[in-house]
Amino acid sequence: MPFAMNEATRFISPTKTPEYLSAGLPVVSTPIRDVVRPYGELGLAKIASSADEFIDCAEHVMNVDMCHKWRQRADEFLKSISWDSVWGRMDQLITSVASAADTKAIEKMPMQPAVAHRVRQQAAHV
Repeated sequence: MPFAMNEATRFISPTKTPEYLSAGLPVVSTPIRDVVRPYGELGLAKIASSADEFIDCAEHVMNVDMCHKWRQRADEFLKSISWDSVWGRMDQLITSVASAADTKAIEKMPMQPAVAHRVRQQAAHV
């Protein structure tokens, strides 16, 4: 993923990174912050700062068999950022807030109807 390094790309978070990893493909990227951390730091992506480094990294990953252990590490990391995982963490936060809140306070909170309904349900189970 040879992104230009400039103000327009300073805060991007490329969705291609987890897509390539989930397909078992190696990733080579310029040093985009959200690719360096966590993918580069975990050894799941190669990071290249120049055109020559990018070519070297791409040639390297094309000539190396991505081992089973690397794919397992990629899969384990991807599980931690799946939508199911994100929803699970969000649900835990909603539940903890709802259980700590007073029912009257919940009623006074300005919320979308669907969110208010979910919070009221959680509070009723406490």
